[in-house]
Amino acid sequence: MKTFIGFDVGSVSVKVARIDENEKLIDSIYLRNCGLIDTVKKGLEAIADDSEVGGVGVTGSGRKFVGMFVGADLVKTEVLAHTVGTLAYYPEVRTLMDIGGEDSKLMTLTDGVLENFELNSICSAGTGSFLESIAGKMGIKIEDVGEIALRSKQRLDFPSKCGVFTQSAVVSKKNAGAAKEDILMGVCRSLVSNYLTMAKGIRLEPPFVYQGATAKNIAIVKAFEEELGHKIIVPKYCDVMGAIGIGIMAKRAYSSKTNFKGYSILEKNYETKTKIADGCDNHCELTLLFENNKYVGCIGNKCEKCARP
Repeated sequence: MKTFIGFDVGSVSVKVARIDENEKLIDSIYLRNCGLIDTVKKGLEAIADDSEVGGVGVTGSGRKFVGMFVGADLVKTEVLAHTVGTLAYYPEVRTLMDIGGEDSKLMTLTDGVLENFELNSICSAGTGSFLESIAGKMGIKIEDVGEIALRSKQRLDFPSKCGVFTQSAVVSKKNAGAAKEDILMGVCRSLVSNYLTMAKGIRLEPPFVYQGATAKNIAIVKAFEEELGHKIIVPKYCDVMGAIGIGIMAKRAYSSKTNFKGYSILEKNYETKTKIADGCDNHCELTLLFENNKYVGCIGNKCEKCARP
């Protein structure tokens, strides 16, 4: 049996999934990104088995580098990967919401076809790192935020347009003696309100599917249900849906030969270097990859003149 591997490489986390020939999930893992090469190696080792790898897909903000590193057959955007992953479990989905650590996405579909998508602005107020930062300053683990926030008895409203203003308001409320559960629930509502500004007049219709690691936060789910007035579906594998989706896409793009470099990469030493290319007037900023001191390749080049160490 051939299996297919999907990597979803974000700034905060790395997700890896293994898919079988029937597009069913065999195994997956969610890891904090503690250095791209080491984290990808750890994820690959965790889901490894004796099956033949038929193909590898990579998505996420680090997709180009990791695609080069592991030998990807398919490199696609998160919007496509998350859409394909969701449709595999919820073919009737109309609105797909994903809040990541550093970026967020909103997709609308009709009859299984992606119609619109929006990405968050540069402001962090609608992302998971925003909530984690506030929780950290309050001495609360991000995993505990949802349970604590749902104990809220007093509604507190915070600015939703700017992360800096929200954090300032949190400090003011905290210094005024507001309960931590009321503050956290207010921040969750603020995050959701900021996120939904991406709709920009787009009609959001059920079924609503909310995924990403933040979907495990039951307070954010409640805030979405309050805003949208409808039940929110949270997938069982909400935190790895992007990896599942790109794994499915790699399976569908299957050919007789894969570019996957194999599990031997787990035993090899890798290092990266950065440089400003001087091969042309673009002066591209390159990231170069070396395997056991041997040049493998680079990303960041706009032309082949600069694709060299």
